[in-house]
Amino acid sequence: MADEIDVAKVLIQNKDGEFLIVQKSNDYNWKADKWELPGGKIEREENKFEAAKRETKFETGLDSEKFQEIVRTEVEEPISDKPVVNCWILYTDKYSGSIELSDEHQDFEWVSAEEFLTINWHRDAGYAIPVMKHLNEYLD
Repeated sequence: MADEIDVAKVLIQNKDGEFLIVQKSNDYNWKADKWELPGGKIEREENKFEAAKRETKFETGLDSEKFQEIVRTEVEEPISDKPVVNCWILYTDKYSGSIELSDEHQDFEWVSAEEFLTINWHRDAGYAIPVMKHLNEYLD
């Protein structure tokens, strides 16, 4: 069995009902210029909520809190020796600060739920599309 990596990705919603997406830098291998949610690897000493807070701060400069767990999904390439990625998608509308992107990203946008479904996601970031289609049900 392939190794596993745990990651936390965050749906951040603003007061206008839009969601934050970030665009990978143009020199970032096969993910270059593609979009994704803020977030990243869960380190050994932290839980998914701590990782979400840390990664959101690192990637966007925003201080976030009060995450709600939405869903866990697996991202894998069955004919590959790449690790299986266990991806926890968390939601928050509690954040402060202004956006200051890390070197990993070159741009950001706040998009509506409808726009979210049409974004040019990198191949491992499509996990968020089914979540967005049913987000209201998850949040109930």
